[in-house]
Amino acid sequence: MANKPSKNVEAEVPQAADELTQLREILFGQTNRAFKADLASLESRINDNFATLNNQLEVQFNDIRKLIDNQVQDLSQKLEGSNNANNNVQNQLKATTDKLQSELEIAETSAKNDNDTLEAHVVKELDSLESVFSKRHQELLERLQQVTSELSETKTDRKTLANLLSTMASNLATDQ
Repeated sequence: MANKPSKNVEAEVPQAADELTQLREILFGQTNRAFKADLASLESRINDNFATLNNQLEVQFNDIRKLIDNQVQDLSQKLEGSNNANNNVQNQLKATTDKLQSELEIAETSAKNDNDTLEAHVVKELDSLESVFSKRHQELLERLQQVTSELSETKTDRKTLANLLSTMASNLATDQ
C-alpha cells in the first residue's frame, strides 16, 4: 500500500505543474506577450538607433579626418612657403654680405692708396720745409758771421752786440 500512495503523489505533481502553467497563462499571459513584444520592439529601435548613431559617427569621423587632412596639407604648404621664403632671404643676405665684403675690400684698397699718396705728399712737404729751413738757417749763420765780422772790425761795445744778438734771436723765433 505504501507504493500506491507514492504513485498518486507523482501523478499529482505533473498535473499541479500543468495547472500552475495554465493559471500563469491566464493571469500573466497577455501581459507577458505584450512585454515580450515591447521588449522586441525596444530592442529593434535600439538596434536601429545604434546603427544610425554608428553611421553618423562614421560620417563625422570621416569629416573630421578630411578636415584634419586638409589642415595638415594647408600647414604643409604654408611651411613649405615659409621655408622657400627663408631660403630666399638667406640667399639675399648672402648676396648682400658678399657685395658688402667686396665693397669693403675696394674701400680698404682705396684707403690704402689714399694713405700712401698722402704719406708721399707729407714726406715731400717735409723735405721741402726742411730744405727751406736749412737754407734760412744757413743764411742766418752767414748773417751772424757777417755781423760778427762787422762787430769785430768796428769794435762795437758789448751792449750793442747783446742788443743785436737779442734782436736776431727774436727774429729767428718769429721766423720759425
